[in-house]
Amino acid sequence: MAVTLVNEGKQAALAQVSLDWGEKESGRSQTLPLAVSKPLLQISSGQKATVEIFYQGTGLPTDRESYLLLSVLDVPPAAKTPHTMTVALRHRFKLLYRPPLKNTLDDAMAGLSWETQRETAGRLIADNPSPYYLTLSDIEAIGPNGQPCGQPIEHLMLPPLSTQPVDIPACQPASLRYQIVSDAGNLRPYGATLSADKKSHGSAQF
Repeated sequence: MAVTLVNEGKQAALAQVSLDWGEKESGRSQTLPLAVSKPLLQISSGQKATVEIFYQGTGLPTDRESYLLLSVLDVPPAAKTPHTMTVALRHRFKLLYRPPLKNTLDDAMAGLSWETQRETAGRLIADNPSPYYLTLSDIEAIGPNGQPCGQPIEHLMLPPLSTQPVDIPACQPASLRYQIVSDAGNLRPYGATLSADKKSHGSAQF
């Protein structure tokens, strides 16, 4: 895999590039089985540079995606005048390693289900039985009379083969509207009608 960095500034930039486990993997103690080709590189003004990511071939799950974080630190030049503060900017990018999988991301989107909890008012359980990470945006909960249940949830990332509680404290929702991020970064709209008796799957909205 290759990542292209672009320096749109007016002077050369020094970039420090590193890779680590994603947030959900922060408890993992084993060494990351990947490496970057250029941990430190200089990019001239208006130019591009390519950093390759190498995988040793073992160490990541083969039955699901792995979530990683690519970190790019923009190292500022030393200040030329005294009493001057410099600021280093760090950019973090989500990186998903996807082994060969039988099902597709479209299958994973369609397989996402929701279930209301009787014992906890306003709580939903999101169930992602797929081997894919699903990133949801703008989750809107709708009450039984068509009223909005509070403010939309801006972002929710569901790990593979997992369930996650989603609290809607404003009311007991009867339906949901949400979007799922595709591989191309596009937002695909979905809607789901909730039932207290069974899991409810979303359907694509066109």
